[in-house]
Order: sequence, then structure tokens, then C-alpha cells
Amino acid sequence: MGDVYRLRSEWTGFIGGPGVTTMYFVDVSTAVASVQTFFSALADVLPNTVHIQVQNAGDILESTTGVMTDTWTSDAVDIVDGGINEPYSAPSGAVVNWKTATITKGRRLKGKTFLVPLSQTVYAGDGTLDSDKQEEIRTAAAALVEAQSESLCIWHRGTGTDGTTGIVTEATVPDLAAILRSRRG
Repeated sequence: MGDVYRLRSEWTGFIGGPGVTTMYFVDVSTAVASVQTFFSALADVLPNTVHIQVQNAGDILESTTGVMTDTWTSDAVDIVDGGINEPYSAPSGAVVNWKTATITKGRRLKGKTFLVPLSQTVYAGDGTLDSDKQEEIRTAAAALVEAQSESLCIWHRGTGTDGTTGIVTEATVPDLAAILRSRRG
């Protein structure tokens, strides 16, 4: 597919932080603003101590090898601040599953984005996600897919020169509390 642009968003202000969300795009011209819009749509499920800064610079990688070929820059966007002053569980939240139509090594290429931590208002009494909040997260993810319908992608590193990229076609949010065990980027 050529080059992929790595876009990182830094999460700060909470126990267990900082954290990072890494996404890949085949064109970064509008990606920074779209990712900032995605996180802004989730502000009312984020604790008010959480701050997310979508980076306006990053690396360009050759998609089949993963070799960094260049860097990119974009206009800066505002920090997204969580909007809920409620208790929260630092290692738990929700997960967005990103789906593609790409098949590699006999499996569908897919990715995940963990949204951790989230406010206690996101959970139902049985420990799963509140259906309204689940739909709010799914709607925000679907809007990102639509806004970046030809650019948001999942990149599979592969080995040697068999890396693969697939455009994201759908986002789902399962009805479960996701536990984040690592904040590696």
C-alpha cells in the first residue's frame, strides 16, 4: 500500500498514566483533527483528570517493511479534557474494535483501541457497559471511520517485507469492561 502515517495521542493526568493511543493513516492531512473530534465526542465519559493530546507530528513508515522513511507535521489541535467529576477505575474502560476487509495469512486484519480510564458512569450495574454510553462510544468511532473512510487503517507489521495495511471499514464496541494491562505505544 505504500507509506503509513503513525499518529499518537498521549493520555495524562491519572493513576497508571501516561498512556498512548496509536493509530495509522494512509493520509494524515485531516487525521489529526478527526482524531481530536473522536476524543472530544467522548469527553463526557472521561474522568475530568484525563487529558488527551493528539500529536501533530509523527513518523512515516513504509508499510511492507515498517522502516521509518520520513516524518510528518500538521496543525496543532486543542487538548481534550475529560468532563466527568466522578470516581473511576484506573485500569478499566472500553475497547473499540476496528474491522477491515483485508485478509492476511488466512485471517481478517483488525485492530483495537482501548479507552482507559473511563468514568464510573459508563458502567451498568452488572459491570458491563451502560447501553447508552456504549452507543455513544460506538457513534464516535463510526464518525471517525466515516470521516477517514479512505485513510484510517490497521497496519500489520509482519516479518521482513510482508507487512500489510487495510482500510478500516467498521467500528464495534463490545458490551464489556476492558482491562488495560499495558500502556505501551
